[in-house]
Amino acid sequence: MIETLKKQTKAIDLCLAACRKRQSPRTGFVHLFWGGEETSDTIPIYENFCFALALYRQKTVEAALEGKDLLERLFPFQTADGCFPVYLHEYPRCRDWMQGLKIAPLLIQLLRRFSPILQPELKQKISSALEKILTFCRDKANSGPWPLRHRMCKEGGSVPKPDKCAAADWTEWLISAQLGQDPISIDKIFHSGLQLFIGAPEAQERFEPKPNPIEWLFAEQEEAFSERLLRDHPLQIHLAALWPLETPVCKAEGDQAILQTADELRIFWPGEQLHSLVLPKLKGKVAIQDQFTITVDLPEEADQSRNDLFEAALFCDFSSEIDLSIDGRKGTTFYLGDTVEISSPQGRFSIRFELVSGSGDFRGHLSRGNRPNQIAVKNHEAYDWQIGLRTLRRSPNAQICIHLKKI
Repeated sequence: MIETLKKQTKAIDLCLAACRKRQSPRTGFVHLFWGGEETSDTIPIYENFCFALALYRQKTVEAALEGKDLLERLFPFQTADGCFPVYLHEYPRCRDWMQGLKIAPLLIQLLRRFSPILQPELKQKISSALEKILTFCRDKANSGPWPLRHRMCKEGGSVPKPDKCAAADWTEWLISAQLGQDPISIDKIFHSGLQLFIGAPEAQERFEPKPNPIEWLFAEQEEAFSERLLRDHPLQIHLAALWPLETPVCKAEGDQAILQTADELRIFWPGEQLHSLVLPKLKGKVAIQDQFTITVDLPEEADQSRNDLFEAALFCDFSSEIDLSIDGRKGTTFYLGDTVEISSPQGRFSIRFELVSGSGDFRGHLSRGNRPNQIAVKNHEAYDWQIGLRTLRRSPNAQICIHLKKI
């Protein structure tokens, strides 16, 4: 029964559920603060426009009336020059000049898809707000995804594919592309087995990669959402701006994803949570000769002012499924040449550090910590195992080799 419900769940259902969870019974608005969800007294303008569109997408009289009431209460917070504040209480101060171009696609989709049920007076308000947005942003949308967004809102046309970029930029591109008429084709930026964006490195949020709206959209084409994507998240509110894809996404498949750039390595595999083992960017020069042999030219001078000088370290998410051992035994410290093994039901890896040039004394440590791109750091919580090699003393020129092996 639960699996059947998972298969029936749509991205827009998750969107409305995320809105309802954050809707205040007193104001009727979605309350959310992106600096931390523990603060719930701020009212974000964009997310409430998303809420209004999500209500119309329910295609019921009651939801449409609620959406209309929400729109009527939001439009007065547009300034005379056409901008919107980020939060309602900031009106009339507008610190994000592109806020209007985030809202504009929502208004265009309202006019396109729900025109028959929009009252003439509300249509006029939507059209007027849209015209003021495009006029205000005409000379300001000159970088990032915004020149394309302005053109697509104004006149449509063809949409060039973005270069390699972060998931958030892909999301903005897709919102713009869905304003046009051209078929949308997506290259291999989504791993269907893991339901994970595999483009540019993304932030880590607690134990798993931070989700992004395009992951829910792509995953909607699968039989069911993963546990990670079914879990409530405020970013699900932004799914109101995206529509189901009509063409299949070109996806990567398999049980694991191994991603590397010139100086970073990321490995993902499934489990009770989406597991990952990463080598983040280091201060030294890194060369990944193949997927599992990494050389690190340490900086000429080590920062001797630090007592915890880890110049080479990998990070693995903390989980009850993950077991770490050193040469087959439990421990927290290791030496050059020792083998650290990471074991889980669906993935096993070994790591060995070797000094290949120069001289020095090093000590390895298994300790709790956070990878550099962790965004949920507060109250000194640690979400990762750090598998790090600490420098005690070394020569100015030293090279470390990290032997990483799938078992």
